[in-house]
Amino acid sequence: MTAVSATAGRSIARDLGRWRRRSRLIRTLRILLPAGIAGILLYVASEVGWRSMQAASRPAAEAKTQIRMIAPRFYGQSSDGRSFMITARSALRDDKDMMIVRLDSPTLTLGFDEPQPSRVTAKSGVYREDTLKLQLNGDVRIDDGGGYRFASEQAMVDTMTGNITGETTMLGEGPTGQVKSNAYSVYDKGDRVVFRGGVRTRLERK
Repeated sequence: MTAVSATAGRSIARDLGRWRRRSRLIRTLRILLPAGIAGILLYVASEVGWRSMQAASRPAAEAKTQIRMIAPRFYGQSSDGRSFMITARSALRDDKDMMIVRLDSPTLTLGFDEPQPSRVTAKSGVYREDTLKLQLNGDVRIDDGGGYRFASEQAMVDTMTGNITGETTMLGEGPTGQVKSNAYSVYDKGDRVVFRGGVRTRLERK
């Protein structure tokens, strides 16, 4: 009976030790788990708050409003006092550079108050109001008002000087014949035209 009692006592002591260790572990977990959860929640809250502050500090994106004009007219005067007028079917100001105006079916009239003004037309164009230069593209037609007509696909017009230049093939015809070249320049109100590259002419006999 004594031996049995000693064995039972040792078993009870082991069980009691395990129970105490388990109790200490449970008490420790009850302290650490809430603290860990609170730390995670605090970190998440701080991240959300920081990102919200960053988003609030960024300037709000401004809504871009396009400025479209129907049948616009632009007037000016060249350095030699010659008046010019630019018209178009419609125009759109560049939303990044307000000095740039994109034109649909533009017409430039040089010397519009003169008896024989020069006219230039194209499918599209870009007019810079700061430099007063007009870039024309697509089916460019030049009429000097004196019976000479020129056709090309591109032209740069400096309205301050009235000069017109192009680096594309140009076909011209008038009372004296026809001409073709790879590039051209028009000066002195159309009185002087310089043809460059692959120039071919055909003169009309009277």
